[in-house]
Amino acid sequence: MGGDEAGQSRPRDSVFTTVTWDGLSHFADYKTHLKRLSDHAKRLRISLPENIESLISEHFLAILPLENGQQKQPLGLVKISIDSDANVQLSARPITLRNEEIEAVTVPAPRWNRKVTGTKHGDWVPYHQARMKADDVGADLALLVHDFSIIDGDRASPILLDEDGVVWYSNSESGGVESITRSIILTNLEEHGLPFQNGKLTERLVARAHEMVALGSGMGASRIITIDGEDIGGAANELTQICQQILSQHYADSDNWTKMVS
Repeated sequence: MGGDEAGQSRPRDSVFTTVTWDGLSHFADYKTHLKRLSDHAKRLRISLPENIESLISEHFLAILPLENGQQKQPLGLVKISIDSDANVQLSARPITLRNEEIEAVTVPAPRWNRKVTGTKHGDWVPYHQARMKADDVGADLALLVHDFSIIDGDRASPILLDEDGVVWYSNSESGGVESITRSIILTNLEEHGLPFQNGKLTERLVARAHEMVALGSGMGASRIITIDGEDIGGAANELTQICQQILSQHYADSDNWTKMVS
């Protein structure tokens, strides 16, 4: 993979996406991930190979199945990376934390230029460092803060239910990454009686939130119960339950899974 003389990765060195995997032969929301990969590649000026799907399938053959693999159930993650030389790389790992109550800490959000910010790009070290800071203090998630607002999480996107019954989220214009899992949730929220609104997740909004949930390919819908040691929300877990229900129904639909090998 490209980089400078010191070996440091740069944003335009690569683009990636992390797909939900059943641990066997299926990816969830594969076409959606490919579209986001393509969109982000264009913003990063990275040319994807024309036969990208066949290349991904070829690399997938080298991935060992999970021992607990189960057809069309979210049990693992596969990171698909393409560098600036159009080389494809896949790496897999099991899901270890999903649909649980989690504790979070806040860290300063990394900043890049406008085209780079909001994409999954080659300079991902600040996100890894944020995750390590959370791990160092025994927390489950690092929330990235810019201008006194939460804009993203190191491995999941936060949403919150405010006192007026509105679900708030921060979009990529604020600096966070476009979340496929969050899009699935937002598409189905209103039929559960919960309107949603894009805006800044400010300290005041978070402090008065009834509930806060982290959404991600690996974390699923995990309720955030503390941030920097302070309790978040009350006893109700309406939003968490609805999000988990939406995701459960989504993954139960065979049409949302793609078989990667014949």
